[in-house]
Amino acid sequence: MKRRLVPLLGVAVLAFGLPAAAQDFSGVAGQYMDFGASMMAVGQMNNVLGSTVQGGGSGHRRADPSAISRPAASVDTRYRPSQTVSNRVRGQFADFLAKTDPANADRLRQTVQQQDLLGLWEKHVSADGLRRGDVADAMAAYWVQNWQIANNVAFTNRIQVQAVRGQVYRALGSNPRFPQLDDAGKQEMAEVFMLNLVAQGSAFSDAASRGDKDLSRRLSDAAVARFRNEMGIDLRQIALTDKGFIRRP
Repeated sequence: MKRRLVPLLGVAVLAFGLPAAAQDFSGVAGQYMDFGASMMAVGQMNNVLGSTVQGGGSGHRRADPSAISRPAASVDTRYRPSQTVSNRVRGQFADFLAKTDPANADRLRQTVQQQDLLGLWEKHVSADGLRRGDVADAMAAYWVQNWQIANNVAFTNRIQVQAVRGQVYRALGSNPRFPQLDDAGKQEMAEVFMLNLVAQGSAFSDAASRGDKDLSRRLSDAAVARFRNEMGIDLRQIALTDKGFIRRP
């Protein structure tokens, strides 16, 4: 994901033919909740992943004990994609963005409906060995980017991202509800993470490229608030290492 700066995601957006997307998504600055954050599955998967962050400390709420006490098992995180599911998720995402920024609702809907945002996601994360069609890959990319935005960290490397991917995989394997998801359920979860990543990263990169420190700060604080509200984890109290996320000493 990060052989280039995360704040340069906006440049990547421009390079791949989305000249308005970065500024369009600046409206997410005031949003402390993700699109789809109320989905039970997303909240549960994030909660279980939070329990895999090594160490203890304040700001860390334990996930459901019945989930984290189970040993990690082999689990199939891949799914067979359906265009019908993608169309539904994209439509819901367009509705969400339109509500966050009513003044630019039409332009936002056009950006989401006409541009290949999932393709942009894949091009952005491929350097770190992540790919479309896998829930663990989508979730790992989302976690790493939010951590970077929260901490204003420009670079990560493939080893670190793959270590987080391993944490995600083990977390999904330890969650008793994940195996119950069919392909459509996995795809919806993955694409929610992917679309959130593109919107949040584009907004942050646009703010950074324009030198808008106030907007950058609000986006950084929003990333912290999302994880604190949804998982009880302070992104500024964990470190990204070659072994994945760990609690700071």
